[in-house]
Amino acid sequence: MMRVLVMLSLAMATPAIAQSGDPTVGFTLDDRVMNAAIAEAQHSLPLFLCETVDDEGYGPEGGFVKVRVPVNPSRNEHEIIWVGPFAAWDSQNFAGFLANQPNAIDGMNRGDQLDFTYDMIVDWSWNDPKGNIYGHYTTRVIYEMQGQTDVLADFATPPFDATWSCE
Repeated sequence: MMRVLVMLSLAMATPAIAQSGDPTVGFTLDDRVMNAAIAEAQHSLPLFLCETVDDEGYGPEGGFVKVRVPVNPSRNEHEIIWVGPFAAWDSQNFAGFLANQPNAIDGMNRGDQLDFTYDMIVDWSWNDPKGNIYGHYTTRVIYEMQGQTDVLADFATPPFDATWSCE
């Protein structure tokens, strides 16, 4: 069975001492609920980026993107992991620091720089200065699945600021 590993915790991007990975939740590649969350996150990603990335390409303080990193391409396996802070070098190329300790990304640890492309981003999050928690489309699915619906009250609804506009 093909699995996608989704990082559950959102640790800050600091160098890791321990080498064991952060907790993960496995999903099959055909999980309808998770795939719908990823599609919604990717649909709102351009809005998040145009509203929060500065003129030099740096993402906002408190902003993260969740990146699908191939770990076993022959079996179509990936680890999905939070990256932040991050920068957009252009519309397709990004870099950032692993915010979690990976479980399956060989040779990488929390705090290491990861280069990635736009199409690898499956989710985004931003804790803005006013205390709003935006994005976290896949995190919402995980909390719902685990019955932790009380935590969902902390997330903004809708998952982005309704005043955002890229025009």
